[in-house]
Amino acid sequence: MRRHPAITALTPRLRGWDHTTVRALNEAVISLDSHHDHPPHDDADLGLYIHVPFCVSKCAYCAFSSMAGGARLMEPYVAAVLREIDARARTERMVSSLYLGGGTPSLLPPTAVATLVRHCRRAFPFTPDAELTIEANPETVTPERVNAWLEAGITRVSMGIQSLDDQELLSLNRPHTAGRAVAAFRAIRAAGVRNINVDLLYGLPGQTVEAWRNTIRVALDLASEHLSAYALIPESGTPIGSAVSEGRLALPLDDVVMAYEDVLHEALSPSGLTRYEISNYAKPGFACRHNMLYWRCDDWLGFGASAHSHVQGQRWWNRFEATDYIQGIDRGDVVAGREELTLDQRLGETLAFGLRMVHGLPRRLFVERFGRDAWTARNDELTRLLDHGLLEDTPQTIRLTTRGLAFADSAAALLI
Repeated sequence: MRRHPAITALTPRLRGWDHTTVRALNEAVISLDSHHDHPPHDDADLGLYIHVPFCVSKCAYCAFSSMAGGARLMEPYVAAVLREIDARARTERMVSSLYLGGGTPSLLPPTAVATLVRHCRRAFPFTPDAELTIEANPETVTPERVNAWLEAGITRVSMGIQSLDDQELLSLNRPHTAGRAVAAFRAIRAAGVRNINVDLLYGLPGQTVEAWRNTIRVALDLASEHLSAYALIPESGTPIGSAVSEGRLALPLDDVVMAYEDVLHEALSPSGLTRYEISNYAKPGFACRHNMLYWRCDDWLGFGASAHSHVQGQRWWNRFEATDYIQGIDRGDVVAGREELTLDQRLGETLAFGLRMVHGLPRRLFVERFGRDAWTARNDELTRLLDHGLLEDTPQTIRLTTRGLAFADSAAALLI
């Protein structure tokens, strides 16, 4: 078992204690942390991300690397990912999370999911309590698939429901109905999954406040451990993005979107789901460990088409299209681009992403990475946020106020 940082810091004072007692104390501290919404920063931990680009259909808002169908590419694609994993397996750092995202990873044959998980475990050392997530869309969920994921070691399922209104689902080109989404969730729960996330979208074309309120009500009735709710962004190059830019489609105005957010927060208040990041809510102990790596600017390795990696200020990303990725693996040039972040970039990103978390950025983490004097590098920007009542500064942490969370994107742009 890895030694908790708090126990490491106390080691000089624990000399003379017997090994059994120190181990028990270490396990107790780790156990306490595992029930906390925000796991402590640990530079020894690493995240792994695998991108799966295959879908039943392409959603009208999706700008990710994904394709409808692609069954003939699945086998060579998985083989290419396995080769990339082998090529990067040169670290002794412990893996605390593995995330299969997409696309629709649940569309893969269960044997392929098991192969990917098993290969990662062979290539990297995992912590005993590692979080293993698979994204799943309702139209791909069957009891047999879910049982196979559990047997493979999956501990968390993130469901892409997006809406529980059939008309809205049609407008998004989602291939499932609201009823199918509910049935899929119940099948996942019945199979024994005890950590489920539900993804929802709001600010949709033609969406009414009442329809949004009903989606939230039905979603809360499912009693998931985690809920993510995002405002729809009309990405360039997507059908919705093109329709908005050409004036063929209108999305709700900002004040309407903020009203949707108010409805969401009001509904979630008695639910047991607590907001811990701008768009994410969880029951105690169920904050998404993998996403916390991103928000803390920790390190992760990404495998597959379009996957990004970040290790100690080095960032690189793979070829975007699945076919280019497979060919790139064969040629040995799968990386499409890379950059080395400057100290100033790292400092700005750590602040911007850290402030997405409701509890903010611990000063300890910032000082560990950049030193005590680095704070002054963003003093003017932080002072502006403080003067406008968007930021709260304490000896322990710096965080956005409730009002500041509504302007988090603007704050991030200022800091980066």
